[in-house]
Amino acid sequence: MPSFTDARASNAAFSPPYTPVAVFVGGTSGVGEAMANALTSYLGGNLHLFIVGRNSAAAEKTFESLPRPSGVKREFVYCDAFLMRNIVATCEEIKSRVDEINFLVLSAGYFRVTGRDETEEGLDRLLVMRYYCRFKFIVELLPLLHAAKERGEDARVITVRGMGMTDVPVDREDLGLRHKYRF
Repeated sequence: MPSFTDARASNAAFSPPYTPVAVFVGGTSGVGEAMANALTSYLGGNLHLFIVGRNSAAAEKTFESLPRPSGVKREFVYCDAFLMRNIVATCEEIKSRVDEINFLVLSAGYFRVTGRDETEEGLDRLLVMRYYCRFKFIVELLPLLHAAKERGEDARVITVRGMGMTDVPVDREDLGLRHKYRF
């Protein structure tokens, strides 16, 4: 695994000859919002950005804080990702707006300390946020990721789960946990 310094240098050098399309599920706060800000900043604003979530005001606040060259789009798509049928509808909405996706970032979170809490579809909410919704978004949007790859463009899925759920400090020079295996 590269060092944190090498990763930052690689990110700073990223400059595709096309306008990437990025979909951030859970991009209205926390790690997802920070990743959307970082990617947009590294690209000088040259990013068609979708934020998928439940809080349109938070998404708009994020959009307002980002660089925005003329011609690029910032779009919010509402989705209560606890229900699989909502994810299908959201993905159909995204597919109607773009014909490719370069980056699908899945960082939606949910925290619970009580027992099982089922959705109306019979799935546990914690398992939905940690696993099922991620797989569903990937499966539904995979054709758009393939389309980007077929054009010779980047096509990536990034999933971030459970950030902030521990008080163990992150050793940025040992992200692969080769020297101090702990979390």
